[in-house]
Amino acid sequence: MDRFLKWIQVAVSRRGFIGGMTMGVCHFAFKGIGWAGAEYRRVKTFLIRSIEETPPIDLGSWRLRIEGLVEGPLTLRFEDIQALPRKVQTKNFVCVEGWGLESQEWEGVHLQEILSKAKMNPKAKFVSFYATGGKYLDSLSIQEALEPDTMLAFKVNGKDLLPENGFPLRLVVPRMYAYKSVKWVERIVLTEKQEVGYWERFGYSSDASIRGLER
Repeated sequence: MDRFLKWIQVAVSRRGFIGGMTMGVCHFAFKGIGWAGAEYRRVKTFLIRSIEETPPIDLGSWRLRIEGLVEGPLTLRFEDIQALPRKVQTKNFVCVEGWGLESQEWEGVHLQEILSKAKMNPKAKFVSFYATGGKYLDSLSIQEALEPDTMLAFKVNGKDLLPENGFPLRLVVPRMYAYKSVKWVERIVLTEKQEVGYWERFGYSSDASIRGLER
């Protein structure tokens, strides 16, 4: 199994349609043999997986927009987000490919701090997170977004996120596989119906819960 996982990591790049189809097949293959549980290969640094190039970010013009089923659209600067009550938590980070990092210290803000400012419409049932560039998105239910461990992070292990790891802001959902932890979040949209995430289009489950960590 370890040899096969290493081959997958070398042979497969999560870029574009072909990569998506390949990884979707691999995901179901792993699930079929009982792989999709809490076991994974421990690595020491993040393996970078993105469907597009790392976007250039100018913090002077960068804004986080909160839209959709809210009383009024909200725009926050990076310094506005940093000024909110901070959350620090140490959690494992697990990729559906079969690797993970243990005891990562994430620092950022809880989703409640953001969503409460936007004043959600009672019809809102889901939250979509869009990456810079607009190609990558994923969504959570309101309940999942407000779980204690779900957060928007701007630091990991005491340092600013690296650009390729999602700076300035990435979603972190520790109990779910990392395809839910959207990098470069710049737009949050509240909806009544759940939007289909990028990888869900290729067969991934909208419920990315890691077995043993379900709520």
